[in-house]
Amino acid sequence: MSTPPKLLVIDDGARHIELAHQFLRDYSYATRCELKGPCWECPSRVGCKLTHAHDAEEAEAALRKNPDVDVVLLDLRFALPESRLLPLSALPLQAKKRTTQSAARLLDMQRLQGLAILAKLRRLRSDLPVVLMTSHEELAADVSAQILSTDELLTFAGADSFDARALGLLIEKLLLLRRETPEAGGYIFGQSAKMAQLRREAQVLGKTALPMLILGETGTGKSALCEQVIHPSSGRKGPFVSVDLSAIPETLVAAELFGTARGAFSGAQEREGRFERASGGTLLLDEVGNLPLEVQRMLLLVLQEGRVTRLGENVPRAVSVKVVAATHVDLVQAVRKGRFRADLYARLNPAASLTLPPLRERFEDLETLLRGFLRKTFGSGANRQLLLEYCDAAELKVPPQVELSFGRPPQRAPQLGVRFLLSAVAMEAIRKHSFPGNIRELELLLSSAALLALADALHAARSERAVPSSAHTIPIPNQLVRRFLTGSWVEPEADRIPERASTPTLATHSQALTIQLKPGRTLHEVAQDAERQIYAQLYAQSGDFAQLAQQLLDDGDSASARRVQLRYNQLGLRVRRRRVRNKS
Repeated sequence: MSTPPKLLVIDDGARHIELAHQFLRDYSYATRCELKGPCWECPSRVGCKLTHAHDAEEAEAALRKNPDVDVVLLDLRFALPESRLLPLSALPLQAKKRTTQSAARLLDMQRLQGLAILAKLRRLRSDLPVVLMTSHEELAADVSAQILSTDELLTFAGADSFDARALGLLIEKLLLLRRETPEAGGYIFGQSAKMAQLRREAQVLGKTALPMLILGETGTGKSALCEQVIHPSSGRKGPFVSVDLSAIPETLVAAELFGTARGAFSGAQEREGRFERASGGTLLLDEVGNLPLEVQRMLLLVLQEGRVTRLGENVPRAVSVKVVAATHVDLVQAVRKGRFRADLYARLNPAASLTLPPLRERFEDLETLLRGFLRKTFGSGANRQLLLEYCDAAELKVPPQVELSFGRPPQRAPQLGVRFLLSAVAMEAIRKHSFPGNIRELELLLSSAALLALADALHAARSERAVPSSAHTIPIPNQLVRRFLTGSWVEPEADRIPERASTPTLATHSQALTIQLKPGRTLHEVAQDAERQIYAQLYAQSGDFAQLAQQLLDDGDSASARRVQLRYNQLGLRVRRRRVRNKS
């Protein structure tokens, strides 16, 4: 069964929660109690104060208890004592509204408390959509328009605050908008013609019941496209379920996909498989090219009949699943070599497959991707907390937003928060890079460089060495970009299965080692034998673990030498035995 979107209502009274519980029952609600919902069916409902949050402190507690909140319904006025109110000092109030008289100040705090709570929500979660139960016009005389116009995930209910149908439409609009924002993990398509066509095809094919095949190199965003675009486009109410077939041992793949009956094999318990779990929704079979041939046969039957039989059972179970298969393997070549069934390949609808281009073929999307990844990096969690600490130390406006500029910084300061800057030299280096890890590598590069640059800026701000006029701009150093470009990814080899053992040569500094690859039962066994040969040959040449650590780890200190010696022993090699052989 699908999980409905979750709402959090923040209101000092009960009028909005009563309206929601009465007319908006297609949603779940974030409460502060431990009883199972829904609230309108709870026998303890009358007089219950745990159905929603009444102030900022309760709102924060509700978010900690319910981190999966999708939308907040926030009242503006809170008739609470001053001890339960947040101050308005951080808000950009119009000058004529500021007052120091205690009675008038308390009235202002009560009348505009919703904005203070909104600012706190934005400090905690920049990706959280909020419906403010008032109108923009009502606030125009009190609050600078800047804070309201720059918040993309804020909308005003206005006259619709007590119209359940109109309020439901506002909620759905925000849910759709949130799915497309980088902060919430939304898919970033960019501006290229290839990605525009891909977007149209993914949305159209997602609405059909046909299986789909997504092709593309590692790191191009295949699973994200399925979860964030295809599944929402399908209109299915069931869950999105993903399984990485390359991470499951061959002997367990069938049980993981189709489920097991108790006693089907040693230790087997009654358990549903991924197909049953995804029934009514979407199932992503990631790296489908890794499926063993026998499991391919079983998968073909499920796709043909729409039924799945658990291992150890005889009775099939009906499932309704949108199946999406993804792989970086050339399935046509795999079919020709007998590693993938031709009938299963045909059933996956290859004529309508989606191919995600590698990053090197869509560099026109580079700036859009970088900006999106920066917003995603600082959307929530520990990274956002680091940004908040910098804004506090540099005395910048909050709630903070981030933007990214290229080349020379613009003359204007950012409206709220921080601007990161990538120089023309850094951008040129990025454009020349081949990006074997594609957009995954690009995201890691940008996130790592921005976080390190922010950490340095925070240290400078706390040391009072930051120039106040330029505190809103943080340059990302060129050397950071170069460092991550040269060491962030290893170029992958072409997908192939060697037909016979080879004898590669390994160069270690000025020495060359010859490794004889021997057949083994598992890849781990083959790799361990190769590692054993490397250790044995290097130690025979040096006779010293410190020198061996310097060769293997670029560090010859005593701790590294002990690590190398421990691994030497784990591989079944013994120093004493080799020394005897050397003497003879």
